[in-house]
Amino acid sequence: MADAELEKDLEQMPSHEANALNSEGSKGHKAANQVQRLVGQTRLIATIPAFGLVFCAFVLVVATTIRAVEVTLEFIGGELALTSLTIDYVEFTDMYLLGVVLFMTALGLTVLFITEKIPLPAWLEFHDFDDLKERLVSVIVVMLGVHFLGKVLKGADGIELLWLGIGICVVVIALTAFTSAIFKRK
Repeated sequence: MADAELEKDLEQMPSHEANALNSEGSKGHKAANQVQRLVGQTRLIATIPAFGLVFCAFVLVVATTIRAVEVTLEFIGGELALTSLTIDYVEFTDMYLLGVVLFMTALGLTVLFITEKIPLPAWLEFHDFDDLKERLVSVIVVMLGVHFLGKVLKGADGIELLWLGIGICVVVIALTAFTSAIFKRK
């Protein structure tokens, strides 16, 4: 509606004034478009941490896999007891989960800032930054549980295990409250 009023005002102006306004308006419009395009391109800064996270996830997963093969061969060779193998496997699970967290964060940054054209399952879709935080919180909670399980299997000292459990409990409660706050906003 404002454009129609502007057009009407321009028609009623003397031609030299209207031409001057059109020229200034198009210069302003071009400058605004250039600023908008520049600001739009700054979102590509997210490619740096996204690629960095993918690289870190890849290195972590490969290193964990190599170590898992070494430990398995030690077990097969009789150098490692089944209990130790189990503990190592739980710790590898923790490392793999961390790799998944890194990869999910990279995916989230890519989808939110770079392109939405990555086909993802419904449970992994990112519509806003809160979705990314929610997924990360859920994986972190699982990682904390796996870490605690690893300590239990290693036979950690009772008081040490108690303090670790309390600490993990406090963190899980805080993350749950944080996630609940996100849901309330939606």
